[in-house]
Amino acid sequence: MRNRFRVLLAVFALACLLCAATSTAVADTGANDWQLEIVSGDRSVVFTAANAAAMESATVSGAMFRSSVGRVEGPFSYRAVAVIDLLAKVGGIHPDQAVRVTARDDFSELYSYAQVMGNVLTFDGKGGVLRVGGPEMFLAYASDRDGSEKMPRIVFTSRDGYAITKGHLWAKSVAKIEVVPDVDGWQLQLDGVEQVLLDRDTFRSMFMCSRTPYPVAFWIAEEKNGSTSQYQGTPLWVLLSMFDGGDAPEGNHEFNDDLAQKGYTVRIVSKDGFAAELDSKLVARNDSIIMAYSKNGDYLAEGEAPFRLVGDLPSKQHSVKGVALIQIVGK
Repeated sequence: MRNRFRVLLAVFALACLLCAATSTAVADTGANDWQLEIVSGDRSVVFTAANAAAMESATVSGAMFRSSVGRVEGPFSYRAVAVIDLLAKVGGIHPDQAVRVTARDDFSELYSYAQVMGNVLTFDGKGGVLRVGGPEMFLAYASDRDGSEKMPRIVFTSRDGYAITKGHLWAKSVAKIEVVPDVDGWQLQLDGVEQVLLDRDTFRSMFMCSRTPYPVAFWIAEEKNGSTSQYQGTPLWVLLSMFDGGDAPEGNHEFNDDLAQKGYTVRIVSKDGFAAELDSKLVARNDSIIMAYSKNGDYLAEGEAPFRLVGDLPSKQHSVKGVALIQIVGK
């Protein structure tokens, strides 16, 4: 009887070890005495490690792409809470606002509204651009990788699987999360089969860096005084590929040729509400219809910024200035 008991005890112990080995729990490497301040205007709350442990949290995995050295690090596991839930404690965030995260050493990182809502670049395992959107912005408070000196920290990843996002977004040793006015940025809203919100930094990283896989297009326009100007930008169809539902299985943005040939209307809307419409069959893979972001080597001036539609258009009225919204209508 005693030997049988010992066998049962050994089996139970082995089962416990196997359970521990396969558990997805994250080792608590975060210090349990940290606290940070969440601020918006005259509203502020103190948020502690105990508060984080008491909130609804998620166990997530994420990896960071360090563009400076061209290397992907991770994935690593974290216990984390959604930043959007933290901001709700001080009234939330609006599209004309941003979030400044300050570390204990006073280093700070500014996140646009679009980034806070998860509209950040994601990468494949080799550091190639995949798409915009998918991750969430988390505040991680426990990790299988980072020591207590880095906790809590910002992590951009997905609840399902994991995402690879830019390393500079992963602010560490967070001491303050503050909602501030977004005075420098702009946002381009893409509304169709999917919804994407592009901010200035994400757009420039995606379309204007030396590693971009997307085509650059140019257009020579004649000015009213008879001179010419060179516009530089991205073909409109490339932007449509970000929200027309044609993504590849790997996650890359791909233009939805079938949907374009079935027919829909592309609606381009300026900041002041002026709009022009184009047929999808005209725009499809047409490198001569361009969403321009620069003119004669400089970013567009106030009257045209952030984007102007240029190129082989049906009329001059279609050359919308100050583009803020691109819609797929009648899909």
